[in-house]
Amino acid sequence: MDNTFHSAKHCAWILWIAQWINAFDLTWHNRLCLEPSNLEILKSIPKNAGLILVTNHADEMDIKIFMELSRRSRRRFTFMMNAESFEEWHGFAGWCLQCLGCFSIERAGSDQTAKQYAVDVVKGAREALVICPEGEIFYLNDLIQPFKRGVAYIGMQAITEMRETQPDRRVFILPVAIKYRYRKTIESILNQKIRRMEQYLFRRTSYLSFQERLAYIMAELLNRREQLSHVQIASLQLSRLKEQVCEVRTVMLSKVAEKYRQMPFDPKTELIDRAQKMIFFLREQLRRKKLFSSETRLQLRKDIDELKLSIRMAGWQPHYTSLNPSEERLAETVMKLEREVFEEKRPRPLGNRNVFMRIGTPIELSDYIQPFKEDPSAVSHQITEQLRTNIQSLIEEILLPRE
Repeated sequence: MDNTFHSAKHCAWILWIAQWINAFDLTWHNRLCLEPSNLEILKSIPKNAGLILVTNHADEMDIKIFMELSRRSRRRFTFMMNAESFEEWHGFAGWCLQCLGCFSIERAGSDQTAKQYAVDVVKGAREALVICPEGEIFYLNDLIQPFKRGVAYIGMQAITEMRETQPDRRVFILPVAIKYRYRKTIESILNQKIRRMEQYLFRRTSYLSFQERLAYIMAELLNRREQLSHVQIASLQLSRLKEQVCEVRTVMLSKVAEKYRQMPFDPKTELIDRAQKMIFFLREQLRRKKLFSSETRLQLRKDIDELKLSIRMAGWQPHYTSLNPSEERLAETVMKLEREVFEEKRPRPLGNRNVFMRIGTPIELSDYIQPFKEDPSAVSHQITEQLRTNIQSLIEEILLPRE
């Protein structure tokens, strides 16, 4: 097995303690609101069936929300998580994550070890597999980003292998939507946070609306990247600002690619996929400790950080607040911009929230087996888009009362 792979190692007593501490913390800060009828959908899935829970990735708190769902449903979950999370705190974070039922996967790499591990989890049917196919946290509470096809492939591969020896085995994919809502109005906090960023960037736009002020902050951050000669934005040019964000991201990737001619670089692929593949390549170089000087290793880390920034900037979507300037959308934009202005690793919510969860109709994969054998790519794409559409619909159906 790949020595960079971290398998899940559920520890019963650590899980029990963590779940109850988590339940108490969520009640105070991020209270889960789940109707009994929705919980029954999860409980109705046969215990001997393979199960994959697919959800949007709206916030850092998502894993804690699913830990609480695991406790309420009395089903053990196994989480697929990006490999870098396991390296934090000098590896101690990895040990904790493994005990809580997480396993690692290298994003954009051909991580066959992790993919087969996921297939085996589904085949074993002892735990439900939890996957966030968006792959990143974009802090877009209302808007689903494109899904990776891996989740559909894992489900189909699992049921195909299961049926070879056990013709009656079943696998279900369950779409789950999460949506966050601040319990009380945060207008004064929004104003305070935006004003703090403006002061740091030496800007004064207090006479404008919140969304216009955020657009100016975003434009100022683009200017300071020095990737374009100049970026200007007025309140009625949000569509142009979106284009300029994309331009800056493209230039950032190109500049990194120029340094490493041997690195795979396909300008036709999506920017996020391109950046993830480049990060994977550079991380592989970092693992070759004896081949590079400390200066070269430092440069590799800087370039990885630059690529990560380009991925985070995919969440900079000016039209997101212009379509519906709800406090939640404004808060998410503030969180993303604060992360870059003040160089914070993980943005913090602007207050206590309720978390609304909606569980959709299970998708049974039995009917897809023969079409999958004939055309795996087409069937994986079909299931992936069906899941994305279902979860987006569930999000739009959630009504968000404030306390």
